Amino acid sequence: MTTVNNKLTPKAAFTQFTHLWYIVAMQIKSKTLIAGAIFTLIALTAMQGYLIFNTYDLRKNNFAVESRMTIGSIVQNPYVDSISWAYRTEFVDKIPEYRKGQINKKALIQTLKNAAKESNNGFLDYFKEGAEHFGLHENVLFKRSASLILFTYENGETETILAENEDPDLFLLGTDFPVDEGYLINAWNWSFDKGFTNASGHLETVVITYRASLYMKIIDWDSIMLKKLLLLLFVAFLLFVFIITLVTYSIRNLLKIKRISEIKTDFINNITHELKTPLATLSIATKTLTNKYAKDDKAISDEAIATINRQNKRLQNLIDQVVDNSLGYNHINLQLEPVLLSEFIDEVCDDFSLTLPQRIQLLRVLEPSDTPILIDKFFISTAIINILNNAVKFEGTVIKVELKTIEAYSVITISDNGIGISKKNKKLIFDKFYRLSEKNKHDYKGLGLGLYYCSQIIKAHHGIIDVESKEKQGSTFFLKIPTNHGKENLTG
Repeated sequence: MTTVNNKLTPKAAFTQFTHLWYIVAMQIKSKTLIAGAIFTLIALTAMQGYLIFNTYDLRKNNFAVESRMTIGSIVQNPYVDSISWAYRTEFVDKIPEYRKGQINKKALIQTLKNAAKESNNGFLDYFKEGAEHFGLHENVLFKRSASLILFTYENGETETILAENEDPDLFLLGTDFPVDEGYLINAWNWSFDKGFTNASGHLETVVITYRASLYMKIIDWDSIMLKKLLLLLFVAFLLFVFIITLVTYSIRNLLKIKRISEIKTDFINNITHELKTPLATLSIATKTLTNKYAKDDKAISDEAIATINRQNKRLQNLIDQVVDNSLGYNHINLQLEPVLLSEFIDEVCDDFSLTLPQRIQLLRVLEPSDTPILIDKFFISTAIINILNNAVKFEGTVIKVELKTIEAYSVITISDNGIGISKKNKKLIFDKFYRLSEKNKHDYKGLGLGLYYCSQIIKAHHGIIDVESKEKQGSTFFLKIPTNHGKENLTG
């Protein structure tokens, strides 16, 4: 019997070594590109966030400055000065009574409060009109308060009526709010003399030092800024979504191209491996046939010719397998005929079981079929046998074939207790040329066309193919064929 030497030549070993390094380089390159894309996305997002934050901060400061200037335009006028002069005058006129002991400090301060309160209603109406005129935002509040009142007497003695940073500020005009919630617009000192006759009948003079402060408070600051930056934030969001989409699309395309490249390379290597054995055998048989000893020995010649015929048929079958199994469902021409599905599947299982080793059990639970279903017997049997072959190839020892009618579908279920399929691979097993692998190592032979061909056959019948599987727990394939498919064509 002729044998073939499969020992790698130095050239073939170098080619495989080069191919291995190419795969490793491609993986490193793709991972680097993906990492670079993700890093770039994070960097762009960080830069965009930084720019938006800076814009927010800048707009916030500009809004505060504009509001301060607008408030200044409203309150810095003779009318507001006259209001201030009126309540200060009432306060100053009460100082002689205070010096004579007729009222206490609390009553003196209350005089200033009451006088300011009487003037505030008119001021608020004026401020509202001014805010509308100058376009001041309705959420901007204003208040004037006194933070220091100090009396200095002729003998150099000083008396603090209102202590700065110790006593609460004395609210005068506007809308009252805590000082720590507002922004200081301006502060100034006002000083003047007040002469009066004291209890002893002598003329006395007191110097009043008075400090007033203007404050501004902005209510719901974030809401105001959000409205002002709404367009910018919307555009930034669209750009962010666009960048995310672009990077995601690019990464997916890169991975897809990488996977297609790996599948193509793997398929070429696999088909090359499949072709090597028959070609090598053909070469040896041809040499044997042309040998002068073979010419004189009919038995040797006949054996060589038979070998050539077998290997030629094997090559033809291999080529036909690639061509036929690569067909899409749109190119599969079905020859539909009415079939009792339970009897048909039983026959397919009978034929398949003839080739099974004794260690493998083939179980059947077939619901009897009363109504024929229109299918192409050749293609459906091909799909079933492909899945059964896979069950055997992937270490299944107990294979179970079931048939049930569920709603408008006849469901063929093929389950096994083999190695199972990982969650990652489940999404890919029906792709053309895809083969189960682990770390670029294929432990099971095949061209990766069987399950693809099965899916196309079922789709050609307008059916559905699905799989449930877990690693090391086996797999279950579902072939769902509509019970009414093609009947209208048959009756028409």
